[in-house]
Amino acid sequence: MIQPGALVLYKDQLARISSIAEGRVAMELESGESKKVREKDVQILYEGASARIPADLEGGDFETAHAMLTAGLEGRDPVATSWRELAELVFGTFSAASAAACARKARQGGLFAIVEGSPVALSPAEIARLRAKEEEKRLEGSRRSAFIAALKAAMREKSGGAALRDSAEGARYLAELEGFALGSQERCAIAAEVGIAETREAVHQALIDAGLWPRSANPWPARAGCALRPPRLEFPARERPGLKPGRADLRDQDSYAIDNAWSTDPDDAIGFDGERVWVHVADPAAFIPPDSPIDAEALSRGATLYLPEKIVPMLPEGAVGRLGLGLGEVSPALSFGMKVAADGGIEDTTIVPSEVRVRRFSYEKADEALAGGDATLAALDAIAKVRHARRAANGAVDIDLPEVSLKVDGEAVRFVSVPSTRSADIVREMMLLAGEAAARWAYERKLPFTYSSQEAPQVPRSLSRSGEGEEPLSLQYQRRKGMKASIVGTECLAHQGLGLSFYSQVTSPLRRYQDLLAHHQLRALLQGEGAAPLPADEVARRCFIAGQGASATRQAERDSRLHWVAFHLAEHPDWIGQAIVLDAREQDCWIIVPEFGIEASMRTRKILAPDDRLDVRAARVSLALNDITFEPA
Repeated sequence: MIQPGALVLYKDQLARISSIAEGRVAMELESGESKKVREKDVQILYEGASARIPADLEGGDFETAHAMLTAGLEGRDPVATSWRELAELVFGTFSAASAAACARKARQGGLFAIVEGSPVALSPAEIARLRAKEEEKRLEGSRRSAFIAALKAAMREKSGGAALRDSAEGARYLAELEGFALGSQERCAIAAEVGIAETREAVHQALIDAGLWPRSANPWPARAGCALRPPRLEFPARERPGLKPGRADLRDQDSYAIDNAWSTDPDDAIGFDGERVWVHVADPAAFIPPDSPIDAEALSRGATLYLPEKIVPMLPEGAVGRLGLGLGEVSPALSFGMKVAADGGIEDTTIVPSEVRVRRFSYEKADEALAGGDATLAALDAIAKVRHARRAANGAVDIDLPEVSLKVDGEAVRFVSVPSTRSADIVREMMLLAGEAAARWAYERKLPFTYSSQEAPQVPRSLSRSGEGEEPLSLQYQRRKGMKASIVGTECLAHQGLGLSFYSQVTSPLRRYQDLLAHHQLRALLQGEGAAPLPADEVARRCFIAGQGASATRQAERDSRLHWVAFHLAEHPDWIGQAIVLDAREQDCWIIVPEFGIEASMRTRKILAPDDRLDVRAARVSLALNDITFEPA
């Protein structure tokens, strides 16, 4: 039994027992700390009573003792001994002081070690291994210190950091910094050693300061967890075998894919045959089943990532070339044909796989064709006006804020104002028409489906409708503030912001997974007997996963847009441009800068009113924080 005053080891630390009561021992550790633990948690080192923990004992021959214990030893197995035997071999006596000295030596490692509270003599082979490991640790510390010193110098001098990539060691330490800055690592111990905060923004700034990252480096998509390369899968060259029904021949119909001039993935087209409005949509579900690797990859991404510097598609690169409407002479499509009543209601819907011949138009060219008397566009324009009036009467909210396309080539940033066009309004109404028709068609057939819904906006009735002529931007902003988030799921609820009782997004299956999922369900029902649509719980599960991916994509797109505006302003510190006040409160206001299509908060010395216009400059730009502070010029 342990006695007060005995020397013990607690987790290999030297301690002295001060008292014992009810199976627990109170002790003083060599560090000066006091602890009370169970008796079985300590190992006896020296049973005799000591008034204090002895100081270290000089002298003693540990090398000779080790040689005697390991004579003739081969391999790496250690030689067990006792504290008494070791103390007598080293010091010629076993006492509190000699036992404590042996414990300290064993704890340091080298010749001896502590295993389960007892000393062991390490084999020569193990000693060599440990010494090599210690030397490597020393060299690693030396290399790390050299890297940190070089990085600090590069940060001070604002250059020279690129040379750190030339060595394998430097590249390894840089990978730690860059991985943390890009969001792939949760911790970055080297940041504190460099003398910067362990935040992604601080490391980002350090990489810029050292010349390791250009100021244009965009880390935001990686931080959002977005895939930055197209799927490494091959898109099928042919449709899935056994699909029913066959494709309807709609090649004689005038069909137009109308989009921005820079669009490269046309996935919808519109037409009118004198009886039905037709919305033709790219048909990837005919090529990829819902349980395929391509579909699983698209589900994980949620949506195509549109960055100013590049586009990262949701589907493999071959998909757009094979399915983009109007990219080939004839395009496969899933076509929605709707009879529209005089009041804008849908009288009948047909959904058929088809072959279509599509002409591609920019919005501006389509407006020219409409003005020139194109019969198809004129008929669609008339229907679009009726449809818009119907939705407005049902509470739809129109929002029209400046839109700017941002394109990056290398480090050249280009801002292109997107003009309002009549053809864009027509296309929008036709897409909403197809979405309503598809949702009604699926609901009537009790098909588990991807419905999009939205609660009623918190917008006064007087603000919800568009009036005659141009409306102030502050009004558009107030409308947007009152909008609720839309929800995609299997429950069919009204989309009140659009003024529709039924709605589903079905017109962009090349770039939105939830649209592709809707196509999987439509295709399965059209296939008939032998093809089972996905059950409702699986549709809901996929909606949730795709929604998470799409949310990350939208965040990356927003952050990237702000990044490139910030970079542009950092490159043009003398820039002055116009801002419009959207909302104002005393000396704080919310502005939009139409040139860039971005909004920001701004402090002013004088009270401003909504829709006031003023010149502003960028008072502060932080690329690492992705933040721009505007002030009146």
